Amino acid sequence: MIFTREWDWGSLETLSIPAIGLPAYLERLLGQDPEERTRAGRVLYCQVVNQGHLYSAAAPCVDALTARARTGTPLTPQAVSLLECVLNARNAGVRAAVEDGSVDVAGYCRSEVLAVLPRLLRHADGADAEYFREVCYLVPQLADSSDAVVTFLRKSASTFDGELRQVAADALEEAEEVAGGTSWAH
Repeated sequence: MIFTREWDWGSLETLSIPAIGLPAYLERLLGQDPEERTRAGRVLYCQVVNQGHLYSAAAPCVDALTARARTGTPLTPQAVSLLECVLNARNAGVRAAVEDGSVDVAGYCRSEVLAVLPRLLRHADGADAEYFREVCYLVPQLADSSDAVVTFLRKSASTFDGELRQVAADALEEAEEVAGGTSWAH
């Protein structure tokens, strides 16, 4: 697992397991076996964003997933789902220790996901319907920070048919609300 920062694993908070064990679950989350990815996603969700509560160990998880995305390798749908859960979770002021101090977890995670957003959108071409759906669940909350979100969703809603079109249209409506725009008729 690649991390771009040196995290102080001993000080990172999770729900119940030592944070040092999280990289093994991240490996499974990005692996080839769909059942293992699903199990790993559930464990990671419980440990770093349980019921909407953001734990400090979410920061290195986002670091590893965005580092992977930066290589050009598509994330798994389960990894995108975890990113979405992290961005939706709350815990005001929670910080994660790194080699040069600490980071505000919510701010760090949001900026890291925004940095790889173009790559995530590029891979959401509809070829993998599950990945496309997860990206559509992720991106509306970023619409206030990136014009690419609304552009991507408008194009998707006008290009795809059936369920993918509906998912894109629903996400577009939510994104435009977040961005302060008008609702797109579908």
